[in-house]
Amino acid sequence: MSAGRLLMLINFFPPASGGGVYRPLSFVRHLSRIGWEITVVTPKPGEFWISDPTLMQRVPPEVRVVRTASFSAPRLLAARRSAAGQARRSSSRFEALRRLSQLVLLPDAYAGWLPCAIRAADRLCREQHFDAVYSTSPPDSTHLAARAVARRRGLRWVADFRDPWISLHLRRPPTRLHERLQRRMERQVVTGADEVIVTTGWHAGEIERRYGRTPRLIHNGFEEDEFAGAPPGPDPAAPLTITHCGMLTQGRRSRTFLDGLAIFLEREPRARGRIRAVFIGARESANEEWARRPLLEGAVVFEANLPHAACIERERRSHVLLLIKHDDERYLGLVPGKLYEYIGARRPILALAPPGEAAGLIERLRRGEVAGTDDPEAVAASIARLYRLHRDGALEQAYDLSAHPEFSRRAAALKLDAVLRGAATAGGGGV
Repeated sequence: MSAGRLLMLINFFPPASGGGVYRPLSFVRHLSRIGWEITVVTPKPGEFWISDPTLMQRVPPEVRVVRTASFSAPRLLAARRSAAGQARRSSSRFEALRRLSQLVLLPDAYAGWLPCAIRAADRLCREQHFDAVYSTSPPDSTHLAARAVARRRGLRWVADFRDPWISLHLRRPPTRLHERLQRRMERQVVTGADEVIVTTGWHAGEIERRYGRTPRLIHNGFEEDEFAGAPPGPDPAAPLTITHCGMLTQGRRSRTFLDGLAIFLEREPRARGRIRAVFIGARESANEEWARRPLLEGAVVFEANLPHAACIERERRSHVLLLIKHDDERYLGLVPGKLYEYIGARRPILALAPPGEAAGLIERLRRGEVAGTDDPEAVAASIARLYRLHRDGALEQAYDLSAHPEFSRRAAALKLDAVLRGAATAGGGGV
């Protein structure tokens, strides 16, 4: 029995890869299983600079995917993007392009997709009835497209913020005029949507403080079925392997960790050859430059982007998983989606994170070690503890590695299902 017809506007969708893809993809999968008839509007492949074609296999065959043209800056400027398995871009070149786009494009570099998305969604609404429209950000321009369609077609609209409004809260607007325009657009979305969803308590508090509206809180999570057939844990006799899976870009940098690892190896020369750090995934070139020092020779490895399933396998086979939060105070309240995946992998975590929700979650679950994003001495001390536990065969027992199904993507999708049903019913839909 159908739960209703849902129109979903999603900019980052397979074969695109990266942290922003997994949440909306999981909602598509699980809502489809529940009974929603889903149509996804998304750009044609090539919108984002990294891809993983294997993720296409996770899109249910009954889901209709409508791919549109796009005139976004990343596509038109031909920023260095590469096929799956190759994801490295110049730090200086990307920063220059990002600053230019902030000056001329509002609300973000993907604004060129907005008219294409509106046109496609409007055509679909003429062809059939939808009970609700869902949009997810970043990019924030996706919400503006959903707002236009919802107002024109009288649809109930659910706006899902994976992150706060990027150009206001995670990047500094280049001028006061830019700030006023961004603030106005954020207000239009937050006050105009029938339901607003956020992923952290901090963001919920910020929206309530600024706009007097209480959003729904649906945390990020992990896909339980991705770990169901996962390999057994790592070889306890192998060198201590600390693995980072994910992007190293825009303030999420490896430098503090590398400094801490160098301090540890200088103090524990016998650990050379018995510890290695592996970075898998998209990155800016500066990260590899920071690793070029004698103390780290042979201890640090950078690998190309891998299909998501392969990353899951590597996480399960690693002794410790490395989480690096942004080193900017504006990101204090954010909880990286990768943290929930690490929880699903059931391995100890070494997190470089300031006090806040992410660090608090790791500490509350007794999942690993936390050090500051700008404190290499604390990183070195954490590495030393992990190394000694591994050497003594006590790593598995030192932390609580139990399963946490409450953080599954399925649990998150059930919460979204309840929100959508409430919105559609309030709008007179057929749910």
